[in-house]
Amino acid sequence: MKDIRMNMGDDSGYQHLECEEVKLQENKYAGIIKMKKRPRNSIGSWLLDAIYDKIDSYEKDERITSIIITSSIRGVFCDGADQDELFGSWISGLVAEKNYDRFVRAHEMYIEIENCRKPLIAALNGVTIGAGLELALLCDIRITSEIAFFSLPEAKPELSIIPGLGGTIRLPKVIGAARAKEMLFSAKMIRAKTALAWGLVNSLAPAREVLKESIEFARKLAENNDTAIQTMKKCINYAVDHDIRKGIEYEVELFAEMMRLKLVEKEAHRETHKVKS
Repeated sequence: MKDIRMNMGDDSGYQHLECEEVKLQENKYAGIIKMKKRPRNSIGSWLLDAIYDKIDSYEKDERITSIIITSSIRGVFCDGADQDELFGSWISGLVAEKNYDRFVRAHEMYIEIENCRKPLIAALNGVTIGAGLELALLCDIRITSEIAFFSLPEAKPELSIIPGLGGTIRLPKVIGAARAKEMLFSAKMIRAKTALAWGLVNSLAPAREVLKESIEFARKLAENNDTAIQTMKKCINYAVDHDIRKGIEYEVELFAEMMRLKLVEKEAHRETHKVKS
């Protein structure tokens, strides 16, 4: 991942995270990132920097096969953006060049997170609103608490803006344009069961079991081939933004590369066996 953090050389955001590694299999671990920014994990530049930096670290760590993003604050995943911290004087109507740059930088960080080569699992333990939902949409798998609810509330009169971190782009790709328009135009909150029915989340879990079930899902992934999973993710992410012909061409290219590598490995194994004999 590119080093595009907003506060270079400042690791203050790590005070808002708890991180741990959980063993899945021999030599395979899940990296767990828990947000703990009181009161409700609003995403500002320092928290986003820390999340980004930790995902980058886990992506480079070959022991880590899946990355789980969650919250240590009970009943809250993330309730949106810390607007003053992320967007600064835009809030008062003064569009400074540096604030525009921060806005663009935040988008670039979201894109880089989305394209992390390892599977990202969102363990949604509660309220998931605004920038928090936009963060969850970056993840490959979303497992949610039965008591969670979801909203992109920007159309409400007190906000009167549009989602600022990709909500209008990614939400329709996940739940379809009609459902996305319903959710965005009405600014309504939807409950976990509705989110499941709409395809916004993959599965429901009891409130206290969300992280446990996310770890169990990561453990199932660890039973399979890491390179195959990561290559599938690349294919799917590419296909979402391209027509079917380009998607198939890309799949063929990656399939051929994997077959070539398998043949190289097979030949190396054969040579090793000859030497031992």
